[in-house]
Amino acid sequence: MKSLKKYTWSLVLVFVLLLGLVTPSVSAIGVEPIRYLSLGDSLAAGVTPENGISNGYSDIAAEYFKVKNMLGSYSKGFAVPGDRTQDVLDDLATKSDLREAIKQSNIITISAGANDLLKIAKIDPEKNILIMDPAAVKSTLGTLAKNYTMILQTIKQLNPNASVYVMGYYFPFPYLSDEQKPQLIELTKTLNQTIQLATSQGATFVSVYDKFGDDTKKFLPNPSNIHPNQEGYKLMSDALIETMTKAKSTANDLPKGHWAEKELNLLLENKLFNVDEKGNIYPEKAITRAEVAGLLYNSIPMTKSIPANPGFKDVPETHSAYMAIAKLVESGIFAKADNFNPNAPITRAQLAKVIAITFQLKDDGSLHSYKDITTSYWATSYINAVTTNKIMMGHNNGNFGVNNSTTRAQFAVVLIRVQAMMANK
Repeated sequence: MKSLKKYTWSLVLVFVLLLGLVTPSVSAIGVEPIRYLSLGDSLAAGVTPENGISNGYSDIAAEYFKVKNMLGSYSKGFAVPGDRTQDVLDDLATKSDLREAIKQSNIITISAGANDLLKIAKIDPEKNILIMDPAAVKSTLGTLAKNYTMILQTIKQLNPNASVYVMGYYFPFPYLSDEQKPQLIELTKTLNQTIQLATSQGATFVSVYDKFGDDTKKFLPNPSNIHPNQEGYKLMSDALIETMTKAKSTANDLPKGHWAEKELNLLLENKLFNVDEKGNIYPEKAITRAEVAGLLYNSIPMTKSIPANPGFKDVPETHSAYMAIAKLVESGIFAKADNFNPNAPITRAQLAKVIAITFQLKDDGSLHSYKDITTSYWATSYINAVTTNKIMMGHNNGNFGVNNSTTRAQFAVVLIRVQAMMANK
């Protein structure tokens, strides 16, 4: 990432943990010596808050493996400050020495994506603001997702046996005004979600955001520079090693091979779903209208302004999902009425409407041959839209199941499908 002076942003839209870690298991990284290649931007290169070059997260991780007598080789020679995902992709296509290094590596980490957004930003030094066009942000995130898909495909072709880890980002704007921070926090989380979804098929995402938290001044001591100190890089290294050594987070009631295992685990990893005190996620339990509102509110970019009270008799301001419901009503995703019925299961027809409106899915104008809908049915256009885009499909009996409840597993699959589709547009 590039250094930036203090600014505000106009947008619509650790303690040492290694003592508690065990030596990486054979199943995580294999018994052969680690041949580690670090790719990407300035975080991979190890740029300091003073714009020097020192030990970054990959250097610290490599040293850990060396101390454990596990390191065979290590290089960050292809990490370039300022690189975007397109630069990484171009290097893979044009640099024969990089391609050879990938063939020889069995662990590869990538840190790229933040510069994709930073390079469409314009600084107004007089107003001390950074302005980004929301349409450009959306387009850039879509391009970023496509680039990551091609990056991972290229690496897979060169070395199908390498384990690839893609680094997430911390919140890099702690010196902005409190008024601006919510927008920037949402943008950072959206960037991380975009990267995680785009790389879910070919790499393991390494989340670093929660280790830094929302207030990152302790780890970014220079107000005019968004690179971390050694303590911050240590947190990134801790996150990487923890991800390598621990088993993938899952629920007790999610059996291996479950048809929605991948999608449910993605929502667990992204903290959109949580297990209860028994460690269960209840994949076959009906998901409620309030739960859907909360999940959409937490998974799509939204302004954090206080919405008007939508006036539902059964959703007081003290309701846990009040803010999510009010914001989605304000956005036109849910309609106003006397009652919201927050605890009622959301039907498949209702979900089709919510998903079609939220993600602006288009109806192709044709009536899909479901036995339980007609041209005059209130949700037909929404059902056509989700069917056309292959987000929701009918049952084997020829019905869409308009009045059937939606299970938590079904919702997870729908959400991941539509977000993946949007990322690749």
